[in-house]
Amino acid sequence: MREHTDQNTIEEVKGVPATTYAPDEEKVSRADADGALQYASSVAISIDEKTNKRLLWLTDIHVLPWLCALYFMQYLDKGILSYSSVMGILVDAHLTTQQYTWLGSIYYFGYLAAAYPHNRLLQHFTQSKYIAVCAILWGVVLCTMAAGHNFAGLMAVRVFMGVLEATVNTGFVLITAKWYRKYEHSSRVGIWAASNGLSTMVGAVVAYGCSRGSAEAHLSFHGWRILALVCGGLTIIFGVCMFKFMANSPIEANWFSEEDKTLAVERLRDNHGGVGTRKFKWYQFREAFTDIRTWIYVLFILTAQIPSGGTTLFASLLYKSLGFTSNDSLLMSMPTGFIQICSNLGFGYLADKTRQRSLVAAGSQLINIFFISLLVGLSAVGPLNVRFGQLISYFFIIGNGSTPYFIVISMISSNTLGYTKKTTVNGIVFTSLAVAFLVGPQIFRDKPYYAKAKDAVIALWVVALGLLFALYILNTRENKKRDREAAEGRIPHPSGVEFFDLTDKENHNFRYVV
Repeated sequence: MREHTDQNTIEEVKGVPATTYAPDEEKVSRADADGALQYASSVAISIDEKTNKRLLWLTDIHVLPWLCALYFMQYLDKGILSYSSVMGILVDAHLTTQQYTWLGSIYYFGYLAAAYPHNRLLQHFTQSKYIAVCAILWGVVLCTMAAGHNFAGLMAVRVFMGVLEATVNTGFVLITAKWYRKYEHSSRVGIWAASNGLSTMVGAVVAYGCSRGSAEAHLSFHGWRILALVCGGLTIIFGVCMFKFMANSPIEANWFSEEDKTLAVERLRDNHGGVGTRKFKWYQFREAFTDIRTWIYVLFILTAQIPSGGTTLFASLLYKSLGFTSNDSLLMSMPTGFIQICSNLGFGYLADKTRQRSLVAAGSQLINIFFISLLVGLSAVGPLNVRFGQLISYFFIIGNGSTPYFIVISMISSNTLGYTKKTTVNGIVFTSLAVAFLVGPQIFRDKPYYAKAKDAVIALWVVALGLLFALYILNTRENKKRDREAAEGRIPHPSGVEFFDLTDKENHNFRYVV
């Protein structure tokens, strides 16, 4: 280990070939290797804490604002349909309740069809620019929603928004993995995920303003149409800025010096993942489908997010079922957004601080189970029994409902190596997310109080809790096995291996985040 001291040290390290180890020449060559190799050292450099904090701060101020802002806009744009449910869209577009439900679900047909192709394209193209182009396009599509006047037209808008917005979750997981250390992933995912909560709060105020302003001015161009135009226009402007100014990786960041690029890559050494290669590898594609973790992720996403798929769409109607007015129902989203911010930031930070991601996610899931059980117990006495107790339960169910999911997708960032494998697992997982949100609204059919839907949510969330413990046990056992093999001298410790495009199954020097 060498302490970083000056520019000469960095130049010396950069001069060392990064190809000193190739475990399988058929699978790994310099041409196929990760782009970080041009800045990678063949031996580890010790980075002092002050330098590490400086590099992390530079990364945070140049990367997180783009992720947070786009996540904010994506969630706001997707949620316009929920606000519109109490702003006149049902009457203006002559929609039945079942048709409105399908407008929520059809978005995820588009998402479902596009999730895996986006992952392949995100490996091939510059990720930040690809996502920015999709943002510009969905902003245009959202603006056309203002012209919607029937079920068919609105269905087309929602399908194309699902196709284009599918880039965000998939792309952000990849971007987070290439910029941050693995024990920074959960807190950073928590930061950009917290934008959902801010979006919920701001969206509620904007929707309330559009609704009241349109009604008081007696406009025939109703508030939900104004909301679509405003939000779509802002997304287009932001997408153009993101395309022009966001860096794609540490080695392409013009705000890093050449010395800082070497150190930024060195920071990622323990990730064993580099910053990504565009070479598609069939063996990694196959491994993604045979890894049991992939299918635990899938089952967890389905059981944890089917409830969220329903509560997100029906939030305003659920509040209205407790006897609140349409405009009051819009403002009820604000406490939900605040809880969402606190949960994502708090549990994300705690997961990285304790290095116990599965258990922290399980703690968050227990909170969800408690409040849905409380809601069911209160509503069993009568639909409006202890109305404000039920309201607080809704705040936590909707606000904290997706927090375990965000912690788990940060585990995918940390625990899946090999860029083809990572993008393939991403594709599978986010396809299952589309299925969850597609199914979610369909379980909320017993209006106006949705008693059967609430029972289903309890059952699904209990299964999700069990899957989190399964992940914990699986990864803990595998790490202990690898530790034993290393102690017995059965694992080599080659130089430079971290920056080859190896999977977590191949690289036994890698340890899973638990």
